[in-house]
Amino acid sequence: MYCIIQNKSFLHLLLEHTKKLGYNSFRHSRVVYSRDVDKDNYREKILGYVKLIDNWEHKIESNTESLEEEIVPLEEEIVPLEEEDNNKPDSSSEDQQEAISEPNLFIGEIIQDNTFIDFHRYIDVGGLRIFALSDVSGEFILEVAEVYTLMFGENEYIDSNLRNRYIETTEKEFVFQRIGYIGPENYNLDSLYPDVDCCPGKNYEDNHTDYIWEYPNVPANDQTGEVIEHLLHTITGVGFAKEFSEWNWDDTNSKIHLAMDEAVEKNIYDISDYEEILSSGDVEAFNRITVQEFSFWVVVTAWGYGDIFDLPHGEFMISTVEELKESLPLAYELYKDTVEKILTPPDKNYLRELFK
Repeated sequence: MYCIIQNKSFLHLLLEHTKKLGYNSFRHSRVVYSRDVDKDNYREKILGYVKLIDNWEHKIESNTESLEEEIVPLEEEIVPLEEEDNNKPDSSSEDQQEAISEPNLFIGEIIQDNTFIDFHRYIDVGGLRIFALSDVSGEFILEVAEVYTLMFGENEYIDSNLRNRYIETTEKEFVFQRIGYIGPENYNLDSLYPDVDCCPGKNYEDNHTDYIWEYPNVPANDQTGEVIEHLLHTITGVGFAKEFSEWNWDDTNSKIHLAMDEAVEKNIYDISDYEEILSSGDVEAFNRITVQEFSFWVVVTAWGYGDIFDLPHGEFMISTVEELKESLPLAYELYKDTVEKILTPPDKNYLRELFK
């Protein structure tokens, strides 16, 4: 359950000050995207405000007057904080430019927009638009958005320029992720006349991969794997492929293709399940899907997610980053040069708790 603050002016101030701490999102009292920033003057107060959100959750609908009594004094405290910050000496122009170019990774609100085809709700996170069909729960939409945000946490290897290039491309190219409920059978997607359109429309047409499915009553590992796998399909198979030539699945001489070929030749990656696509004459789909799946296996292996995806798997025969480095040097190099500089693996235990 996510807390909703109805006083938008106060919410705006709270978000602005959490951003000064490097916190780009929060869920209850837990900040989900943080960076180590020297903002001690703000830290104590803002963390106090974030903790109060937990207490407000039960007052939003039941006791509005009591909530307003708490908001007003907090607004009076936070405004002087802003004035204090404005009076500080200006940072260097280089620092200012970095702040301007830094992507916005707040988890926004779910937007209802009936002008899109079939997908009437969406949420924007870091350049990616996440669309959901009508029977998907709002809570699950927010959870998927949170996982995507967690992937953009900080680590010592992050290259801000590469990350910004990726995020700007996903937005510019109208990259999107779809969420449905249970599976394709719920919408007759495999029939000649499916119940829903493939795409929302209004420029959101081509740049997508597969659905993320909200499963009722499944183990946390299953739902975690579903979300991680298909977000990575979208990230590598669309976003990376659009921005970085090394990840172009349509170019058989690209680095990702050569890395995949190495894995196939060493009998580490089994593509036999996809040969039917090639036999049908759809070379483009074969290249896209085999590279997309291979990229996913490489990333989750490097992230230490072997226990989530039961590695080694019949399709992918290694399970640790050490094996990846030793057995697939081309894939490991590509991971180090791109993935590690843009993404951060979310904590597995937190993901399992999130989808429990």
